Amino acid sequence: MSIEFEKTGNELLLLYVPPLNMDIKAIKQRLSSPNGLRIKNTFLVNYSLLRSSDGEENDLEETLRFCIGQVGDGYTLISPEVLGTDHRFYFGNEIELKPMMFVAHRNISILRKIDELVEHDFYVGGESSVSQHVSKETFLELVRRFPKTAELDKYAHYKIANILREYFPECDKYEEIFNKYIASSHISPLKNNLPISKYNLQIELEQFTSAYHELQQMLVQHDSIPEKQWQSAIHNVLQLLYPKYICCAREIKFYGMGKNDKQPDFLLVDANGFVDILEIKKADVIVLTKYRNNYVASREVSGAIQQIEKYIYCLNSSDKAKADIASKLKPLLPEGVEARVVNPQGILLFGRSKDFNQQQLADLELIKRQYKHVADIMTYDDLLFRLGNIIEALKLKGARNYDK
Repeated sequence: MSIEFEKTGNELLLLYVPPLNMDIKAIKQRLSSPNGLRIKNTFLVNYSLLRSSDGEENDLEETLRFCIGQVGDGYTLISPEVLGTDHRFYFGNEIELKPMMFVAHRNISILRKIDELVEHDFYVGGESSVSQHVSKETFLELVRRFPKTAELDKYAHYKIANILREYFPECDKYEEIFNKYIASSHISPLKNNLPISKYNLQIELEQFTSAYHELQQMLVQHDSIPEKQWQSAIHNVLQLLYPKYICCAREIKFYGMGKNDKQPDFLLVDANGFVDILEIKKADVIVLTKYRNNYVASREVSGAIQQIEKYIYCLNSSDKAKADIASKLKPLLPEGVEARVVNPQGILLFGRSKDFNQQQLADLELIKRQYKHVADIMTYDDLLFRLGNIIEALKLKGARNYDK
């Protein structure tokens, strides 16, 4: 049994040669069944996807052709229905697709494993500016490092032995065998004893660079983007800057100690379960207004800061608000992590500051410091500045450690 890929017009075809002991007519009958046919436990195909090389049915044809994706201008989309994934996977048209990019040892679907880990569509190669983009080289390195059969066997022995060794002492040896295998196969001495590998550094750099360009593009088009869509996209960028948060829940209502419940834009939960608040305003918000010879926070910015203060006050003062938060966040958190309210902090993102003069920048800094105990306050240009500095730092780290 073998597979290959071929692009014909705007269709991506999977060329499948069945094993010699499988009858083509029987295979086509399976294709007509509700369950279809799963090839190498990776591609789920049915009769509607079957294509013929000559345009006509031929039960004697040894190679079966299935349409499994669409070829676009810059990317080829692999059908999520064929892959059995929740997200879409795009490959740059310059990439020659090979079976090893999709099928790992023991017919494990590589893309389904990635799909379980990511929360967005996934782009490989090409010239995409989205943050969910990795280079062809990074993806091939991921494929190369995918667990091999020997590793899976040793890991299985190790897990089973952990259960049995209380009753069968000889099982103790499998933990040492597994650890030695991992040490010899994967953990090679890094140059200068670096805590991060070259490939992890490359992935980080790509993530932050893509986020930087995506944010720049959004700021150009901000007038045409609805506020809720804007908030959702910006939240994805912020997750890179604040990796401690494992959950970001949108518009969770909680008891407000009055007639009106409170509903922040986002509630953030860190790895220990502590809750913080994120408020996002659009880029066209007026940041400063002049008062005599000084610049002070605009009415909308002052209102947003006061709003965060009220959220924090309600969460700190009301057991009912804390209970609301805990119950509504529980389904979104990993097992064993409980949402906890202990003096929450806020993050406020709003407006532009790139055209500010020196006095405006100085007065804005005074406002930020005045409310530092309440929130991390920043404009979109502050956000771009932070991303840019991180990108330059990653480039310097790469040049210093790997280009010697």
